[in-house]
Amino acid sequence: MTSLDRTPVGTETSARAYVWATVTTLATLATILALALTGNEKAAVALAAAGIVSGAAVRVTVHIKR
Repeated sequence: MTSLDRTPVGTETSARAYVWATVTTLATLATILALALTGNEKAAVALAAAGIVSGAAVRVTVHIKR
């Protein structure tokens, strides 16, 4: 008999990766803000540029279940 479970394999890993990406993004933004507020504008711009470059390599796919 075939299974009725249509849950894709790897769902738990995907959820963990999403949480990790969110936490990392928030930590990076907080660091950029702290650097900018303490007068380290060049370091803040460099960190923001590195974040943009690394973010361009990440592809996020969202599957909506109804």
